[in-house]
Order: sequence, then C-alpha cells, then structure tokens
Amino acid sequence: MRKSTFLFAAATAIFAAALPLLAADEAAAKVFVLKHKRVEEAALLIRPLLSPSASITLTQSLNAMTVTDREENLKTIAKVLAGFDLPPRGFTIAVKLVKARAEVPAGTMSREIGGLGAKLKSLFQFNDYAVIDSTVLRGVEGEGLSSRLGEDYQVSFTIGRSSFGDVLLLSPFVLSRMKKNGQGKIAPAQLYRTAMPIELNQTLVVGASRDESSKSALILVILMQEIPPPGVSEKGPAGMKTVEKQEKKQP
Repeated sequence: MRKSTFLFAAATAIFAAALPLLAADEAAAKVFVLKHKRVEEAALLIRPLLSPSASITLTQSLNAMTVTDREENLKTIAKVLAGFDLPPRGFTIAVKLVKARAEVPAGTMSREIGGLGAKLKSLFQFNDYAVIDSTVLRGVEGEGLSSRLGEDYQVSFTIGRSSFGDVLLLSPFVLSRMKKNGQGKIAPAQLYRTAMPIELNQTLVVGASRDESSKSALILVILMQEIPPPGVSEKGPAGMKTVEKQEKKQP
C-alpha cells in the first residue's frame, strides 16, 4: 500500500509540473493596426524581439500586421510599437541670415543681432555683421520646407528622421542665391549644400564663404524647437489598435 501511494503521489507531481509547460506552449495572435508609421518599418523593428517559432503576416492595404508568438513576447512588442507609432514630430525652425564683412569699420552688430554679437565675434574674424533677413518655419518630420530670405537668397531643407533623440538632420540643407538663368528667369543657384545635424533648443551658427581668406561671408543662425504633439498622453498614443485571439501551437 505504501508503494502504491508513493507512485500515485509521484505521478501527480509530474502532471502538476507539466501544466506550466502546456501554458508556455500556448501562442496568442495580435493584429496591430498602425496609424502613423508604415507597417513594413514596424515589422523590421520587432523582428529581433520574436521567438524562433513566431510569425508575422502583413496586410499592407490596412497598414496592419498579425503577430503570432508567446504572450510575454506580444506584450513587449505592443510596448515597442506604442512608442514607435507616434504622429510625426512637429518643429519650429527659426533661421536668420547674416552678412559678415572684414574690410569695413566695425558696424552696429549689437543692435542688429542682439546677444549673438559676442558669439559671432568668438567664431569669426569679421568687423561688420548685418542681418539680411530672418524667418520662422513650421514643419514635421519628412517634410520639405523652403523660404526666401530677403530679395536675393533662399533656404530649403527636409526635416529628416533621427534616432538620436534631440538631434535632427536637415538634409539636404541648401542655401541659394536668386539669379537669372539662361532663359532670363529668376531661379535659385546653390551656394551651399550639406547634410546638417542640429540639436533641438541649441543655436547653430554656420558660416559659408568661397574660401578661408574671403573678406565676406554669409552666416546662418538656426534654432530648432519641437512642437508638443496634440492628443498624446503620458500613457502613450491611442492611435494604434490591437486585436487579440488565443490559439495553441501545433505539436
């Protein structure tokens, strides 16, 4: 009798230990519908998080994907996608174009450009600084912007996405001068073109001249700030929807 009781108890223990394994083998499927970002980009983002037996099915017409994986993985994926599927970030970009000259008496720099005078003195070896024009532009990630500065100049750039937090990439950033082309029409002729990284809330000063010995130069003073997106709470955006269903993996 004692031997039978021991065997029954051992069998019960084995069965109880098997229950968590069965639960772990259960898979869940979630449908993620993205509102702001492309589903193809989201799929690339979450692939490193998937288990070897997981699967993804994209429905591009709905900008959605169905992910089948362990429940714990799906919870992690949901958090990652919630932080990814955000509205495009909006920004204000203040641009000031300054003309600097060396072979003239010192000008009225302090009245024209305020507190930037000391900074320009420390960066450049010119005597006179005169503001040509200034503008404030508003745009979102991925958008191209353009503006005339005075009668003779134009600035244009695209706000590039960045994964470096407070650093954005204006690329290509182009400063042009308006000139008559071969057909006699006024058109922009590029003076300066670059990929320009810029940190939010930090004034960026860039000088452009023909060479280091030039007696004059154009100086760009740029300040970029983020516009808080509407409808985004601390708990995350409400744009992405999920649909969940339970299923068991086939042995």
